[in-house]
Amino acid sequence: MRTMTVILAMLAAGTLCAQTPSKVWTLDECVGYALEHNIEIKRQELGVSNSEIGLSESRWDYAPSLSAGSSYSISSGRVLDQTTYEFIENNVVGSSSASVSGSMQVFSGMRRHYALKKAKASMKASLADLASVRQDIEQNVTAAYLQILCDQENLASAREMASMLESQMERIQTMVDLGRVTEADLLQIRSQHYAALNDVAAAEGQCRLSKMELCQLLEIQDWEDFAIEPIETDEYGGMQLFPSTDSIAVESRPEYRSAEAGVEVARRNLQIARASYYPTLSLSAGYGTSYSGARQKAVQNTDGTYRYEANPFFRQYLDNGSSYLSLSLNIPIFSGMSTRNSVRRARNASMDAQYALQTVRKQLSREYEQALIEYQTSCRQYETAREQLAYAEEAARMMTEKYNLGKTDFTSWNTAMTELAKAKYAMGTMRYSMYLYLGMIKTIVLGTPNTLKY
Repeated sequence: MRTMTVILAMLAAGTLCAQTPSKVWTLDECVGYALEHNIEIKRQELGVSNSEIGLSESRWDYAPSLSAGSSYSISSGRVLDQTTYEFIENNVVGSSSASVSGSMQVFSGMRRHYALKKAKASMKASLADLASVRQDIEQNVTAAYLQILCDQENLASAREMASMLESQMERIQTMVDLGRVTEADLLQIRSQHYAALNDVAAAEGQCRLSKMELCQLLEIQDWEDFAIEPIETDEYGGMQLFPSTDSIAVESRPEYRSAEAGVEVARRNLQIARASYYPTLSLSAGYGTSYSGARQKAVQNTDGTYRYEANPFFRQYLDNGSSYLSLSLNIPIFSGMSTRNSVRRARNASMDAQYALQTVRKQLSREYEQALIEYQTSCRQYETAREQLAYAEEAARMMTEKYNLGKTDFTSWNTAMTELAKAKYAMGTMRYSMYLYLGMIKTIVLGTPNTLKY
């Protein structure tokens, strides 16, 4: 009775792993959901948006600038008469002015040209970084998905072992009651049974942890009711290894494309810094006019004399209009060595970007070779695990028959059962490891498609 109570308690604690969920997720659904909702991807998409803004700014930098202004003021007291240029005492005078001006840079030492090229390279780098993040999320989701499957197989093996020990414990209890075996055998199998229950509890906890990690990648809060669908695979993961060379594998990766764009950005920065050595040529033009309440116009009388009358507002705006056109040339002569130092820093940054590209190539080459070696190793281990499982199943069957006939002891039978459980777990682990590493190789070779345009 006590044993059954413990079993019921363990099963109750593991209902979260065994309950019927509202939805069963496939691997493709998990990957698609993560690519759409993962926060790291959304943050990188904001970086792409910022790069788009920078590219737009570089393009519009070629356009001329245009501005307009207007003002109106009131003066009182001693005011200057704009007609006679004499001061008028104790008077209130209103004045207004308006202007329109525009300017454009005709030549800037190719600085704007290089800035536009840099913005395009930065856009490429942002897109490559986004593709890299999406690729990492896809790989992490796949690894977490397969980890859950491995943990579920381990849990199934642990429960099978606990159930088998439960059956044997009941059988030995009957044999003890009949006097065919001693109490020591019953105590020993009870001890093994409780150890198996501990293994079940640990396996259930690991299943919950694996589900929580996958749901965090998917940005799903309610992970307790989360369940996945097993992957139907053949002996080698149901996937075909695409032939590829190390060079193709490296150059297809978004990390490499991002590093290449980084080299381009650094080269454009060097060109922009060198452009400061060249003179700049600017063109500007404008139009302005004004009005003053103190300004009067002379009107000739019939007798030949003149009188002064108030000059209308709009008439003054027409009469006082003026325009200008200017062309300015700025030749840099000495700037405290700041231009030279900027060029030197940009040159060092360009060399560092090239070194970074070589480092990325080396890292990706090692990653590709490591994934290939791991896949080949998993294939060999899978073959070994399959043979091990076949022999372990046969050994367990034969040992069970002997034990039931009383021809062997409990320790030998328990050892055979333990080896069988290990062989089953190793079989599942190697199968999913092949799937994982082969998927990594395909991702490395083919890369993540870039669907964004710029």
